[in-house]
Amino acid sequence: MTEAIATTKRKFYKALDSLGNQPPKRARRDISTTSITSLQPTRVEAVVEKKDLPNFAPWSHEAFLARLKTFSSVSLWHPKPEEISEVEWAKRGWVCVDVNTVGCRGGCERRVVVDMASVAKKMDADDGSDGDERDPDELEQDQEAFEAMLAERYKALIPEGHAENCLWRQDGCKDDIYHVQVIRPKVWQPELRTRYLSLLDIADSIRDVNTIPLEHNTSNVLPLDRVWQELSKQLLSPPSDPPVPELSTKAIEFALHGWRGSSDTGNDLLHCDTCFQRVGLWMYQPGYKSTHAASSSPEPQEAGSSTINLAETHREYCPWRNPTSQKAAGTLSGMNASEILQRVVSTYAREQRRKSDQQTRDVNHVEESDGDDGVEADVISLSRTEIDEQDKERESRIQRLKRLLTIKKRPKGKATTILPVNSRK
Repeated sequence: MTEAIATTKRKFYKALDSLGNQPPKRARRDISTTSITSLQPTRVEAVVEKKDLPNFAPWSHEAFLARLKTFSSVSLWHPKPEEISEVEWAKRGWVCVDVNTVGCRGGCERRVVVDMASVAKKMDADDGSDGDERDPDELEQDQEAFEAMLAERYKALIPEGHAENCLWRQDGCKDDIYHVQVIRPKVWQPELRTRYLSLLDIADSIRDVNTIPLEHNTSNVLPLDRVWQELSKQLLSPPSDPPVPELSTKAIEFALHGWRGSSDTGNDLLHCDTCFQRVGLWMYQPGYKSTHAASSSPEPQEAGSSTINLAETHREYCPWRNPTSQKAAGTLSGMNASEILQRVVSTYAREQRRKSDQQTRDVNHVEESDGDDGVEADVISLSRTEIDEQDKERESRIQRLKRLLTIKKRPKGKATTILPVNSRK
């Protein structure tokens, strides 16, 4: 009876469920375009959107570079002392929003005008208002003292210029946020290849440019032609129509200093993605004459003036030039990113050469072992006495090996029976 009641309850609840959840009806076929479209299943594609970083992300190297890039225009940001340079403002979340004006965009929206030149001009005007001529040395000392005092005031505004509740007022980026990663192969190898290939695109502009090589320890750094020979096989992957070795060596030299090639309105440029410096290559071509030179001067440009210093051409605070910004540790301390990368690449090239030489030796060894036995017998011939001595030595080794591997068995003796303590009487 109980089982029958339980069965009835299950049927009752099943009937209730069927009332609330009607089974889907079979779709009818219709030749109309509208109905066919409605019957087609909707494909839901997963759209992966890159989430924007919050305004306060002092750990992000990418966000720091994005802020620093806003200071790259020379018409908006004029040179400042090192303690209040654009790097220091970018570390605290500031971006350049107007001429010598920084703002906390996306944060507290405060603004600070950093204009030392206008203040200095005003001071000069005030000094000359009394009509008394001052000693030039004394005036220069006063100006330097005033600029130092003004720089300290702006330095205090780097954190204090933010609102009280702004996170950038409490903390900023670490000192090594500007560090360029040139040690990890997964980072420097693709970036070096990208810069190298971009420089080949402007090969005609770098062909005749003279460069000043880095001063380095030759025992740790390989010549550029050897570096290119080792890297071009696996890492650089040159195009189907490879350039001449001299041009490739020139391109790898520029790339090792952090430069990539670009073009703007028909002009070929060097571009740094770390300090955002742009250099026009037309200024370093043979026979170039500056437009600022006097038209009455018939003399050509001085010899050596078309030579470019690939490290010093970066901005002063750039890690490719400045060891302090690179913040390298250990044996690499005191080296900028260019010097470190050249040492790392040279070490990698030596390792590739060692592996290649080892493979060549292995192949040669296999080929020699597959040679004619009769030829080897003619080359290597032993007397009968020498053969007997080798046989005796071989037998002696075999005997010693047998003695070492022989397991001595225990002698068979009468079995000893151990009785329990209670059974001993």
